[in-house]
Amino acid sequence: MSAQKTSFKTRVLRKEEFLPRYIVVKPEHVEGRTKAFPADVFLNETGPFRRNIRPWGKGSDVFFFNLTAPQCLQSGLNTNDECAVTLVPLD
Repeated sequence: MSAQKTSFKTRVLRKEEFLPRYIVVKPEHVEGRTKAFPADVFLNETGPFRRNIRPWGKGSDVFFFNLTAPQCLQSGLNTNDECAVTLVPLD
């Protein structure tokens, strides 16, 4: 699949304090994809951070990627913060 850059606004999520933060990617931002793919991710124009964008599974059509604590710190983001995300697929 050809790489297409996409940008959107979303929130940084976390299910439990001991789990990593993550971003949900709606289907319109990964159109035509059905499996995981590598991407450079920018958070509020900070980055790039190399991430694997993965299908949520469980019958859902959304994708997601995890964020490390250093990535959140560098981007000035915390759980539930709104942020601008840019995905640049690398495949």
